[in-house]
Amino acid sequence: MDEIEFRKRVYANPTRPEQDVLNAAQENPAYQQILDQSQEFETDMAALLRDVEIPQGLADKLLTLPTQADRGTTAVNLADQSAANSSLFQYYAIAATLVMAVGVTISLTFNSGLSTADLALGNEVIEHMYLEEAEINAITRGIDSSILAMPAVNIAMQDSGTRLVNAEFLQEIPIRFAMPCTILPAYQSAHLIIQGSRGAVSVIVINNSPVSVEYRIRDERFAGVVVPMESGNMILVGESNEDLDQYRDLFSNNVDWVI
Repeated sequence: MDEIEFRKRVYANPTRPEQDVLNAAQENPAYQQILDQSQEFETDMAALLRDVEIPQGLADKLLTLPTQADRGTTAVNLADQSAANSSLFQYYAIAATLVMAVGVTISLTFNSGLSTADLALGNEVIEHMYLEEAEINAITRGIDSSILAMPAVNIAMQDSGTRLVNAEFLQEIPIRFAMPCTILPAYQSAHLIIQGSRGAVSVIVINNSPVSVEYRIRDERFAGVVVPMESGNMILVGESNEDLDQYRDLFSNNVDWVI
C-alpha cells in the first residue's frame, strides 16, 4: 500500500481503521506516525465539539430556515420537534457555532479543489512549528541574531531539490536558521527562518506534489500560507499578525527547483 492510498484510508475513518491499514502501519513506522497523528487529531476535534457551547437563541434562528416548498418538498414544522433530540438541529448548531468559535486548534481557509492530502499538509506544518518553537522564539526575541551565508543555506536546502539563486536577496532578508527537516515522512524538506516585522517567519520548501491551489493555515498562534510551486510547495508561517505576502513574493522569485 503506497502512502497516498494509506493516507486516504486513514483519513476516511481514523478511529476505526481496517485491518490492512493497521498491518501497514505496524510494518512501517512512518505510516504508524500518520495513523497516530490522525487519531489524535480526531480525538481533539471530538473533544472540541463536546465542549462547544451553543449560543443562546441559535435554536430559534435555525428553526426559521426557509423550507423547500417550491421544489415540492413537504414543509415540516420543526417547532413541534424537540431541538435537544433533533440530530438535524445538532448538526447545524455545531456547524454554526464552530464558525463563530475562537481557538479552534487548526483553522484552514478552505478553497474548492483542496484534497485531503492538501489539508493534512497544513496540519503537519503547524505541528512542525512547535517542534522548532525554541529556535523560533529565540529569533523572535532577538536572542539568536546569527546570519547564514548563501552556501550554508543551499546545503540545508539541497536534499529538498531547491536552492536560493540570488546572493543579493540575502542582504535584504538575512536568513538566521536553515536546516533540513521532515514534514511528511516520504518527502524531503528544508526549514528556513528569517526575522519578520512581528517575529520569526518560517519558510519551508518540500518536494511533494504541488497542492491544487494556494491556501491559508492557522492556529491560535501561527498563521501561514501554502504556495504551490514548480516541483513542490513553499509554506510561509509567522505569528498570527504577520504580513506574509511580501515574503511569499520575494521567496517565490528567488527559490529555484533543481529536481
